[in-house]
Amino acid sequence: MELTNEQRRCLGLLEVEPYWKRVEMGEGNILYFNEDVIRKWIVDREGRLEEYTYWVRTSPDRTKLLPKTKRGQEKKFTFANLQRMGGEGVYFSFNGYLYIGNRANQRALYSSYTAGLDFMSKAELGDFLARWVEETDDAQMAKIKEFARGERKHCKYEEGDFFRFALDRTHYGYGRILLDVMKRRNLGEKDWKILMGKTLIVKVYHIVTTDPSVSPEILENYTACPAQYIMDNRFYYGDYEIVGNRSICKEMEEEYPVMYGRSIDGRDPDKIMLQIGSLYRELPLEGNRVVPGISRNNGIGFELLVDKRLLESCIAAGSNAPYWERDARYAESDIRNPKNREILRAVLLQFGIEGQYPQWMEEL
Repeated sequence: MELTNEQRRCLGLLEVEPYWKRVEMGEGNILYFNEDVIRKWIVDREGRLEEYTYWVRTSPDRTKLLPKTKRGQEKKFTFANLQRMGGEGVYFSFNGYLYIGNRANQRALYSSYTAGLDFMSKAELGDFLARWVEETDDAQMAKIKEFARGERKHCKYEEGDFFRFALDRTHYGYGRILLDVMKRRNLGEKDWKILMGKTLIVKVYHIVTTDPSVSPEILENYTACPAQYIMDNRFYYGDYEIVGNRSICKEMEEEYPVMYGRSIDGRDPDKIMLQIGSLYRELPLEGNRVVPGISRNNGIGFELLVDKRLLESCIAAGSNAPYWERDARYAESDIRNPKNREILRAVLLQFGIEGQYPQWMEEL
C-alpha cells in the first residue's frame, strides 16, 4: 500500500514528482531519489505504513550519506543513520492508529486516537483515506496548507491559562493549566523530583464542540476530567492554543493528581513521599509502611489522557465514571480512582491530611 499524490496533497505531504526514481530497498523500505538526493522514505510492512520527507544527498554508488554541512562527516548508508539525519516537513505514521505531524514546526494535524477511533487495519485505513479526501473542502485545505507551511513557534503559557485543542478535523476540546511544576521548583518549592521534562498539571473539560471561541467564563462552569501531568511541548509549540487566563483559586488544588510511594533516590531511600500538586510531604520509612495497592502514579507523556469518544461518554454520563472504568492501566493504578478510595483514605490518614480533601474524594 502506498499513498497517492491526491492523498498526499490532502494530508499536507510533499507530493512525489514523476521524475523521481522509486527504489525498493527490502524489508518494506522504499526510497524515492531525485538523482542522488533522497526525497522520500516509505515504510510499508505488515500493519504499518509510514512516509517521511527527506533531503539527504548520497554518494554516486549510494553507499554513503553525505553531510548537510561542511563540518559534518559522511556516514554509511543505513536506515538508522538516515533517521538520525532527520526528516523535514510533514510526515504520515500508521500502525493501527493514524498520526500526521510536522517535523518543522513540531505540530500535529490529526490523531485518530485523539479522535476516538478504533484500531484500524490497512484495509480500513484505505476506506478512511478515501473519506478524508472526499471531506477535504476548500476550508479544510486551507487548514492543511497552514499546518504544512507554518513556521515553528515558541509560545508562552501560565498557570490559570485556558486552552483549546483539536479532537478531530472539526471538533475541539478545552482544558486549563493548573500548575507549572518547573516554575514552582524554580521558586524554591520542595517537590518529589521524579517527573521528566518540563511538567504541567492540566485538566480537560467535559465539552466537545465545533466552536473555536468558547470563553473562559463559560468553561469554568463545566465539569472536568481528573487532572493529569503532561509535558509542555504541545503548549510550547502552539498545538494547544491559549484562549484566556483567570487566576487559580485555592480549592482547585483538590483536583491535582497524587503521587505516593517510597523514595527512589539511592542516596536517600528510607522515606515515604506524597505529592499533591504543590503540597509535598515525606515520612521516615522507619516506623511507617508504604500503603500497598497502587503505583507511584508519576507517568507522564506528551498527550492528553482523553479522546473525543471518552469525553462524549463522560458528558452523557454526567460524571467521570467512564474515565475511571475504561480499560487503561493508568486509570486502574491512579490513587484517585473510586476503586482505590480506601487506599487513598489510608494514605491521607498516614500523613495527617485526611480532613483537607473530603469533597475531592467524594466527587471523584
